[in-house]
Amino acid sequence: MQENIFKKVMNVAEIAKLNREERAAYEHSLKNYRDLQNVKDTYFEEGILEGEKRGKIEAAVNARKQGLPMDVIVAFTQLSEDELKQIFEEKGL
Repeated sequence: MQENIFKKVMNVAEIAKLNREERAAYEHSLKNYRDLQNVKDTYFEEGILEGEKRGKIEAAVNARKQGLPMDVIVAFTQLSEDELKQIFEEKGL
């Protein structure tokens, strides 16, 4: 734990020694890093949501093929009846 604090203090000291141009370059690089990290995090979250939606659609299609009523499929998938009707139409069910 103390080692991490020591490393942080050393990093701050190194940054403090930078001249104006080096500091500007450092801050620009740090901004780019943070921007890229935010993009990565956003795409990761969107991917999870997309995967969840695909899973619900797959479950709904399988339930429909098994003859389950629409209200049961809506309850289990939390997809709207309109969404399900569109999905089933696209899948020819």
